[in-house]
Amino acid sequence: MAGGSLRSLAALRKQGNCAEALARLRDLLRRDDLDSDELERAGRWLVHDLKDDPGAIPVRILGQCTTSWLTPMIAARAWARGHALAVRDGEYDNIMQELNTGSASGVVVFVPWTQRLLAAGVRPRGDRVEDELAFWRQAWSQAVAHGDRIVQVGFDRDGSGPLGHHLASGPGGDVALVRELNQRVRDALPRGAYFVDLEQVAGQLGRASFYDPRQYHWTKQPFSMAGAGLLAHHVAAGISAILRGPQKVLVVDLDNTLWGGVVGETGPLGITLGETADGEAHRALQLYLQGLARRGVLLAVASKNNPDDAREPFGAHPDMVLALDDFAAFEASWDPKSAALRRIAEALGLGLDSFVFLADNPAEREHVRQALPEVEVVELPDEPAGFVRALEAGLWFESVAITEEDRARNAQYAAERRRGELEKQAGTLDEYLASLEMVADVRAIDGADLPRVVQLLAKTNQFNLTTRRHGEAQVRALLDAPGSVGLSLRLRDRFGDHGLVAVLLAVPLAAVDVRALLVDTWLMSCRVIGRTVEQALAGELIRRAEDLGYRRLIGEYLPTRKNALVAGLYEALGFSRLAPDADPDVGDGAARFVLELPVAELPRTFVARDPAR
Repeated sequence: MAGGSLRSLAALRKQGNCAEALARLRDLLRRDDLDSDELERAGRWLVHDLKDDPGAIPVRILGQCTTSWLTPMIAARAWARGHALAVRDGEYDNIMQELNTGSASGVVVFVPWTQRLLAAGVRPRGDRVEDELAFWRQAWSQAVAHGDRIVQVGFDRDGSGPLGHHLASGPGGDVALVRELNQRVRDALPRGAYFVDLEQVAGQLGRASFYDPRQYHWTKQPFSMAGAGLLAHHVAAGISAILRGPQKVLVVDLDNTLWGGVVGETGPLGITLGETADGEAHRALQLYLQGLARRGVLLAVASKNNPDDAREPFGAHPDMVLALDDFAAFEASWDPKSAALRRIAEALGLGLDSFVFLADNPAEREHVRQALPEVEVVELPDEPAGFVRALEAGLWFESVAITEEDRARNAQYAAERRRGELEKQAGTLDEYLASLEMVADVRAIDGADLPRVVQLLAKTNQFNLTTRRHGEAQVRALLDAPGSVGLSLRLRDRFGDHGLVAVLLAVPLAAVDVRALLVDTWLMSCRVIGRTVEQALAGELIRRAEDLGYRRLIGEYLPTRKNALVAGLYEALGFSRLAPDADPDVGDGAARFVLELPVAELPRTFVARDPAR
C-alpha cells in the first residue's frame, strides 16, 4: 500500500505538482506507513526538492562513518514534523575539513563511530577518551563559530568485545569505555546542544537488528536500514527540539483511554483502573501523563460525554492518579473531537500545531487527522499495556532543557483560569487590568536568562515581530555588541508568577545612523497578550535607549504565516512607518518603523515597574 502511495506521489512530481506531492508525503510519513527502504527513497525526493527552498533550514550531517543513507531519512523524518531541511552529508570521516568550508547558520549533526576509540594498539585507553573528547570540543567550537546549532549523536558498539559480556562493562572493557566517553561528551557539550543517546536508541531495536557488520565493511555505514531509520527519527526529534521545542499540549480522551470502560454506563466506580492488568495499564498511562505535566506539558481533555459524568471519576475513584486541576482545559460534550480541540486551542491561546491527540478510537483518530492535519495523532495499539510505549515512541515532547518556567506552566494556566473568572466579573477592560495588580521585572539579559530566552526564540510564533531563531551563541554576540540592548521581562500579578514572558534584543545601526537603535527581535508569550505588557516593555526600551544617547528607535516587522497579530504593533506604540524606498534593506512584505525619541511619549500601561528594579 505504501509503495503504491509512493508511486502515485512520483507521478505527481513528474506532472509538476510538487506542492501537492509534498503535502501528501507528509501525511504518509506522519502515519509511519513506510518501511526503511521507502523512507530512504522519500527522503531523497525531499533532499532534491528542498535543496533550493529559501525557507529550508540548512543542516549538515557529518560523521566518522558513512551517512549517505542516514541523511535522506533525517530529511524525511523532519518533514513529517513540519520542518523543511536543506540537508546534505559530508565526506566519510572528514569532519574538520567539512566544517572549515563554512555554512549558513543552521544545524550540524555529528555522527561518531568507534574505529579509533576501540582500536587495539599501544595507546592507553584513557588517552583514547581524551583524544576523542578533544576532537569533538574542536568540532563544536567551529560549529558554534559558524552560528550552527548542534545535534550530537553518542557512541555505541556493535558487540561486547573480546572480554565477553560479563567483563565488558567492568574496568578495561569496551562497554565501560564507550559509556565513559558518552558521559564525558554529554557533560562537555555546549549549552543548547541536543544529545542522541545512541546506546539507548540501538537498544530499542536490538543491536543484532540495529547494526549491520556486512554493510559497515562494504560501505563504512554501521547501521542497518532499519537502524538508520530509527536513528533518523531520533535525530529529527533533536532538530525539532532545537528549532521549535517540544509540543505544548497533550489532549486525551477518557473512556477506554485514561481508564477502561465507559463511565456513562458503569458509573465512576465501575471503570477499569488499577487492580486488573488492564486497570494497571491505564493507571501507568496516568502516571506517565502526570510526569509530563510536572515538566511543563499542558494536559487537556476532549471527551464525548456528559460533562458531569466525565468529571465525576476524578473525585470518586480511589485509584485515580490525575485530578481535575491537572488539566489546563476540559472539554466534555457530544461535539466532534475537532470542534473540542479548536475550543481548547482558543481557550489556551495556542496553535493547534502544538497539540498531540491521544485516543483509543481509530475512527476519531482518523477524523482528527483529516479535520486538523496540523495536530499530531498517536496511533495506539488495541492493548492498553502498549499505550505509554506508543506515546513515548513519537518523541513529541523532546526538549533540549527544562526550565523553571516549564515546571511552573500548569500552575500558571490554573491561575489563568482564575483570571478569566475575574475578567467576566469586571465592568470594563480597564477595571479588569487594574484589578490584576501586574508588576514587571525588566532586566538586562544575563547568563541565567539564556536557556529560557533561547527556548522562547525557538518556539514563539504569534507575538514575534521578526521570528529570527537565534541560538545561544548568536544571542551572546548580539548582547556583546557595543551599544546593544537586551531585555527580559518577568511578570507577576495577584494570582501568581508568569515567569519570563518577553524578550527584546536591539542593536545599533552604526553603519547607517549612529544615533539609531534597531529592534532585531521582540517576542512575547501568548498567554499575556492584551494586558499592556508590550506597552510596558516598549516604555522600558525607550528609557534605556535615551540613557544610551540614542535619538531614534527603528522597529522591524517581518511577516510570517503566524505573526499577523503584531503587524500593527509599532504604529499602535506611536512609531511611524518608513516608506519602502527610504529603506532599501527591507525585504518583500516586511516593514520598518521609526520613533523619534526626543518627542516620544511612554505608552500607557497597567503594568507597574518592579520597585526593586
